[in-house]
Amino acid sequence: MKKQFYRGAFAALVAICLAGPASAVEILEVDPDDETKGVLNIGLRDAGDAVPVITVDGKEVTVQTDGRAPTAKWQPLFMIVDTTNISEERLDKVKTNMSGLAAREFKSGSKFVVISDQRGVGAEGTSTDSVAGAIKTTLESYKVIPNPDPKGKKPHYSTISQFMGQRLGNVPVPKAQPWALVFSSLCVSPDDEPAEALKGFRGPIRILTWDSGLHEKCGPNREAWLEKLRAIREIEVYNLDDGAQSDQVDKARQGREDVEDVILTVSGVPYSGGLIALSVEVPGVEKPYENTWKKDAVPDEWARQARMEQSAKVRIGAAIAFGIMVLIVIMIAIVKARSGGMEVAKWEAVGEAEDLSSSMDPDAWNSTIFQLTGAMPALKEVREAAQLGPSEKATVAQSGKELRKDAAAQLGDTKADDKAPVMDEVPEGSEDTAAIPDGSTPELKKTGMTVAMPVLDDGTGYDAQAPFEIGVLLSGKPVARKTKKFRKVFSIGRATDNRVVIQKDDTVHRYHVVVRPALEGKEWWLEVSPTSTNRTNLNGKDLRPGGRYRLPARFRLQLGEATEIRGRQSKG
Repeated sequence: MKKQFYRGAFAALVAICLAGPASAVEILEVDPDDETKGVLNIGLRDAGDAVPVITVDGKEVTVQTDGRAPTAKWQPLFMIVDTTNISEERLDKVKTNMSGLAAREFKSGSKFVVISDQRGVGAEGTSTDSVAGAIKTTLESYKVIPNPDPKGKKPHYSTISQFMGQRLGNVPVPKAQPWALVFSSLCVSPDDEPAEALKGFRGPIRILTWDSGLHEKCGPNREAWLEKLRAIREIEVYNLDDGAQSDQVDKARQGREDVEDVILTVSGVPYSGGLIALSVEVPGVEKPYENTWKKDAVPDEWARQARMEQSAKVRIGAAIAFGIMVLIVIMIAIVKARSGGMEVAKWEAVGEAEDLSSSMDPDAWNSTIFQLTGAMPALKEVREAAQLGPSEKATVAQSGKELRKDAAAQLGDTKADDKAPVMDEVPEGSEDTAAIPDGSTPELKKTGMTVAMPVLDDGTGYDAQAPFEIGVLLSGKPVARKTKKFRKVFSIGRATDNRVVIQKDDTVHRYHVVVRPALEGKEWWLEVSPTSTNRTNLNGKDLRPGGRYRLPARFRLQLGEATEIRGRQSKG
């Protein structure tokens, strides 16, 4: 009794030493899904609910967990059937049991199931049908070998002790945690020793045995052999003929419970073609999974979908580029259309301008016609009337130089030219006396008029019978789309109290010219400031400072370096 106790204690101590440390987290496999790009199936062991960190081409990516399913893929089942000392009835039950176990394993994701007899003859099944074929080949090709004389002197010994170690010692799956289910009477020779190879089998070994139909020596030999095996490793033994052990027998047929293997499915892994360098790291794993898949190793569906996405990006980019080009063309067309509409030199928009001028207040029109020159102020009243010639305080003896200075002082122009001529010029065909107000001295009539021009009309001037229509160009480009009609006196210059303000041309004087109706509104006259030293050119003819000129029905008036005033007499 003591001997059995010490032997059991020694076996337990050996089992503890061989058990090793508790299982740790493992990455068993990383497999790209064959049907959907960006989906990985990651095999994990004892990882719990941990989510892996995935890096693609050196950059961490955010993935979505799509599923976590338990699997028997890395827990293959080894089934050994000993046809020695078994009845036909029991063998039929064992074969049925084996087929059911194999079907269950494959349904749970198992990769393969191994079938063998007591002589090591067997096959590897990768599906339910292949297992059925292996069972038929392995078990039905041999006759059942019952004990010919259960009470004879010598029992029929099985060879399972020799070949079980050979079969279970060779597991062709890396990182596998297999388990074995052995159907055997274990009627072995008393000299048989368990194979040392059984030490290396990493999973549980569960033996289902029986007593019926055995030689009387089989039982003691079996117990002796099991004691030797327990000294090597831990095993489970259950008797099919013992009704009290039926629950334990059913439990023995179940798979492993000490290892939790799962398939974790994640999506969102980026791939645009070519090779892909992948790293998968799980908390608790010392060394992450790392692999670089070349183009031919990536699933075809990944490559196909990547090509489709690239083509879609190219099409979208081309569409965006085309849209931008169309937008640019439209903008250019709009700008050209606006420029064409602003070309007042061709007088193609006169009718539109007439409609506008007939219903719009003259001052309100300023904000339309002079967009480039700023807003025009409203007309201000002036206390002194416009006059032609010197004031009443001036004497005939005043020299032309003094008259010019007096006129400059009234205008406030600091750029007066002392050398500007005193005499005005009357255009050919005009009547000299008509331009000279009554009461003038003969000297003034003889020498002509100097001009002292207030820039605003006091309301006492004539209304023109035929209004003048005006358009302004700066450096050859119209400054507004509309033209404007004037019926009363108006002035042109840089000062903001002119009716026509030129702000973008510094070579135009503050009060450069005045245009006013004359001869009771029958004609229009142009009066040049005596201090206007910069260019004043009418229809190609340079005008003198202080001069007065009759305007033709159409004219081009050049002021300074860049300003051009175009006008024509309108019908109404």
